[in-house]
Amino acid sequence: MSTLLKVDQLLVSRQDPETRLFSRVGTLSFDGREYVFAYDPGVVRALPGLPRDGAHRSDTLFPIFAERVLDPQRPERTETLAQLGLPGEAGPFEVLAVSGGSRTGDTYELTPLPHPGQVSLPFLVHGVRYLDAAERAAIDTLKPGDDLALTHEPGNPVNERALVVTRDGHRLGYVPDPLVDYVHVIMREDHQLVVERVNPAEAGLHMRLLVRLSGQYLP
Repeated sequence: MSTLLKVDQLLVSRQDPETRLFSRVGTLSFDGREYVFAYDPGVVRALPGLPRDGAHRSDTLFPIFAERVLDPQRPERTETLAQLGLPGEAGPFEVLAVSGGSRTGDTYELTPLPHPGQVSLPFLVHGVRYLDAAERAAIDTLKPGDDLALTHEPGNPVNERALVVTRDGHRLGYVPDPLVDYVHVIMREDHQLVVERVNPAEAGLHMRLLVRLSGQYLP
């Protein structure tokens, strides 16, 4: 079963290695035939291979993003897609939308941009490395379909709008920072956050917990 219902635009963000704050870089779109990348106004630092000279269009995924998608020939691809809740035939755009396209030592992240209206937004829970041993162990007690909650953490030292993913009051991680403003809007209306998949520790802390947020995005 595919994790995604519909995603056609991804937000590209860059994290400052010192402050750990994310800032917008631009948007990557895909209409089923053509990829388009456009910088946000005011961005002064270009991505490799994508000069700041207007929108970029291509029939194939731009190299800086393509290198963040596991090669179809890699033997671990099927297992990795399963850990992301994606079918074997998932396209590069779907993979980037759920995985975030992060790489070790990298500062870029891609997150799905919800359209106004009904949303079903999957994401990998961030910040598992900041949990204590008991909180990490609690992740293994979860099963698909379990209800979770979102809690605002205004005292967070990095992002005063940070949102914690919890179950029965216990921390399980955080909403990815680039998604926080959108999720705050979704939280104004009835919404539901559920476990989509729990992955083993060997998958890596960033892959431990896949969740899905359903509700209304009415900016």
